[in-house]
Amino acid sequence: MERMLIDNARIFDGSGAAPYAGHAIVEGSRISAVGRGPAPPVDAQRIDAAGATLIPGLIDGHTHLGFGSTTRQVIKPAHRRPEEDALVMAQAGRALLDSGYTSAYSGGSSAPAAELAVRQAFANGWLAGPRLSTCSFEMTPGGAFAPGVRFTGAGARASAPDACVRFVEEMAAAGVDSVKFLLNGISAFDPGSNLGEQFHVGEIEAAAAAAHRLGVALTAHAYTPAAIGLAVRTGFRVLYHCNYADEAALDALEARKNDLFVGPAPGIVEADLTAGPGFGIMASPAQREEQAQLVERCKHVGRELRRRGIRVVPGGDYGFPWNPIGRNARDLTLFVEWFGYTAAEALVCATCTGGELMGLPGELGVLTPGALADLVLVDGDPALDIRCLENADNLRLIVKDGRIHKNTVVTR
Repeated sequence: MERMLIDNARIFDGSGAAPYAGHAIVEGSRISAVGRGPAPPVDAQRIDAAGATLIPGLIDGHTHLGFGSTTRQVIKPAHRRPEEDALVMAQAGRALLDSGYTSAYSGGSSAPAAELAVRQAFANGWLAGPRLSTCSFEMTPGGAFAPGVRFTGAGARASAPDACVRFVEEMAAAGVDSVKFLLNGISAFDPGSNLGEQFHVGEIEAAAAAAHRLGVALTAHAYTPAAIGLAVRTGFRVLYHCNYADEAALDALEARKNDLFVGPAPGIVEADLTAGPGFGIMASPAQREEQAQLVERCKHVGRELRRRGIRVVPGGDYGFPWNPIGRNARDLTLFVEWFGYTAAEALVCATCTGGELMGLPGELGVLTPGALADLVLVDGDPALDIRCLENADNLRLIVKDGRIHKNTVVTR
């Protein structure tokens, strides 16, 4: 079994404790030892960290590899064949790993079969990419979400719980880890629809019963108090956005805070306001006003989530041309600037809390003996200045599953 020693590092172990000078030893795909001070003599490949900070691999809690755009390549949203989707996802996954994200929780897939295929390729080491928790299509009442979809609202149609159950059953049979419903619309693609309820209560209740029976997790795109309350009541595990949560909705989230995760996605909220108009997104005066108000709502809710101790995960809908993959660490900066997290607290959200989201608490997102060897060595101290993670040049070493993906450090 191959052994690797990372010595002379500042260790941030994911717990939130202050970093300390120390070392870590990796054997195979696991961390075998972590200690303070210089490492004892050991027969291993030695990497001298030279005082850089060793952290657990970052975890993105709201990933859309199929959107495809990265900081290196813009790919416009389009209908593609599954094999084309797999190639798009593969290059996006590589860009995500290059940014220090060794794990990703899918927030909805443009092609679940392709996403399942790239998950396997990443896991087997055939392609460079993060360990991946997969998701279904993003379900709207009219079918899978795609740019151009119009959100007419539940009031415009009859309830069809059987169709929602069939969707859950089909996605569970395909092998995805989670199933997603868009409980509200998306104003960026259909103006004003953020506040529109898209499903009847009975539809979501039936879908949730099917998901729980089949053992798949549920994910909600939810903005309004009604959508948040419905998702909480029916046992959704992940709720994205939640930007219009009122006190009752926040109370409901807090009451179930040990059972769920919230992803407020500040990255896309900021990008829709600042970069979206250049791409024709949120470009009219009314849309820009709506988005400016959404920024303030996002800041308020983010601060409340932190205050109430609700598990919050970073991940901001990266992958659109105006919000490309490769900028994912921007979310962590916004956790600090918008929500009031300390840099260390934001880093815990992206590591330890992310490991819980991925279903591997104590094994992923922590730097302790026995944990999976997903590691990033960073020039600077992100526990003090989280912004250093936004520059991929600061990432000197990236290790996933004990395999070196990137190394610009002297190795002996």
